[in-house]
Amino acid sequence: EKGNLSELRQKGLTSSIGDIVSFIDDDVYCEPIWLESVVKAFKENKETLGVTGPTTVTDEYSKNRDIFRYKFLRRLHDRIFLGKDRYRPSTLSKCGCPSMASNDEDLEINYPIKVDYLEACNMSIRRKEAIDAGGFDNAYYRTSEWCEVDLALKIRRKGACIFLPEARLYHRPSKKGIYGARLSTAHRWKNFKSFQNK
Repeated sequence: EKGNLSELRQKGLTSSIGDIVSFIDDDVYCEPIWLESVVKAFKENKETLGVTGPTTVTDEYSKNRDIFRYKFLRRLHDRIFLGKDRYRPSTLSKCGCPSMASNDEDLEINYPIKVDYLEACNMSIRRKEAIDAGGFDNAYYRTSEWCEVDLALKIRRKGACIFLPEARLYHRPSKKGIYGARLSTAHRWKNFKSFQNK
């Protein structure tokens, strides 16, 4: 709840000692096979530098975020900014808009696929490669949106990021903690512009 999220994530990355570092949010519930499937994915392919998976937001929790609560706005957003990519998780459109398909309960991806970025609340990375790529950029501040996407794009220059259906977790968006800072949009807009400029 306190500090710049990208700085805190970078501190976690550099302070950790394992080969794989996972970042999940405090408002998620992981499937019992989540960790096992993430570790297996890294072991099976040395080219894999990042793993993400479904971040399902059930109807019960969709009311906590406007983009999920107002389904018409979500569909409109997806059609305008994502087109055919709106059904593909962890994909960036040509204009840099992220797909939100990983949040859908009816997501129909049942095999690993290569993706553009790692979901912020469900990302696992190879520690050394992430540090070598520069880690989380502190130019993204406060809620630090886009710092995770930025890091994923950097590590993809050396290897693959994959979306693994078995690495499912349930995101229960909270209105506590950092949520209050999300309501202030000025810094979020600056973070987005920083990402677009890169």
